[in-house]
Amino acid sequence: MREKQVLSSVIRSRDAWARVAGHVERNDFSEQGWVVWAAVSDYYDTDPAAASADAGILGEAIARTIPADKHKDMFRNLVAGLSEAEVSPANVVADLLATKRERVGRQLAAALLEGTDAHRLIEEYTTLQHTEDLVDADETEARQGMSVRELVEDKFDPSNLIKIVPEALNKRLGGGVKPGHHLILFARPEMGKTMCTIEMMAGFARQGLPVLYIGNEDPVDDINMRLVNRMSGMTKEQVLADPDDADLRAREAGYDNVVLVSLAPGTPREITALIEKYEPAVLVLDQLRNLNMSQDNYVLALENAAKQARQWAKRYSCVVVSVTQAGDSADRKAVLDMGDVDYSNTGIPAQADVMIGLGANDNLKGRGEVCISLPKNKVSGRHEYFTVLTQPQLSKLSDLA
Repeated sequence: MREKQVLSSVIRSRDAWARVAGHVERNDFSEQGWVVWAAVSDYYDTDPAAASADAGILGEAIARTIPADKHKDMFRNLVAGLSEAEVSPANVVADLLATKRERVGRQLAAALLEGTDAHRLIEEYTTLQHTEDLVDADETEARQGMSVRELVEDKFDPSNLIKIVPEALNKRLGGGVKPGHHLILFARPEMGKTMCTIEMMAGFARQGLPVLYIGNEDPVDDINMRLVNRMSGMTKEQVLADPDDADLRAREAGYDNVVLVSLAPGTPREITALIEKYEPAVLVLDQLRNLNMSQDNYVLALENAAKQARQWAKRYSCVVVSVTQAGDSADRKAVLDMGDVDYSNTGIPAQADVMIGLGANDNLKGRGEVCISLPKNKVSGRHEYFTVLTQPQLSKLSDLA
């Protein structure tokens, strides 16, 4: 392993660190290299939103753990040099993973020939294969000297924003989101994740946007009925009594713009094929935790699922809404934060542009309300919370007067 290139890459790119973190070992580094690697890992664990590591802070953090002044300066200079080195993090990561996979492949082949237990090697080989797929899916965009007018008109024109409902949420996002953004919706069971998802899909469809919903949690026909309820404004009982009227109302509201697909549970390759087939402006993944990421480590699988979702957003220039669970810490809690995401209070938040938490205490539940929190909001920077009214029979969220 090229130690300096790897350390330079993970200092400059959190994404590079996240991709290789599960595949490096203590004996991959020199004594000095391992100290730097551990410090970088602590840095990103402390700040889930950090896109890169500050060399000055990193050097001082290491210096505080070392008694000798000459060694303090040595590490400060080492970190400074690593941070300034010219490297391509994506290529360094790809090379590291390919090298690791080749080595594990040779070990696996030998174990199979010898008839020894190869379960661990098969698991490691499969994990490396999938992680390489994630790297291959990444794409790089570069900008130099772009006209400011072109930047504003092409990328930041308010008329190009995709609006999010309810309006109270859209307002706090500065009028909407752009293609390429990744939104993560999280809540405890029975707190309204599906209701909020359907509210959003109905809003996208009313704007004339093609929406691809991929569900692996609830029966797709149940989701379809709830979408009809929302888009027709009719309860299930009313739809059953007059399906033709419900059909007309729903289609007038943009019902034909939504494609609902059931996968059990769904792999990245299957979802990629569906994206390329339907070319959605909005992709909804319900739920993130059920995707088949070919890994037994649940935390790592969740984080890789979130990375893959973000890559779809970038690669296909669409908005991705990922739905996942909140942990026990969110029980009976109105205002949620990043640490309330189930099983991943670092990896999943790091892959989101916007995090939308749904919570409620007993008082809110009694009033038929839910609290929407924005613990992460890179779109407008407004980390706020507010309450909305729920109408479960219509899968509708409404702004409070």
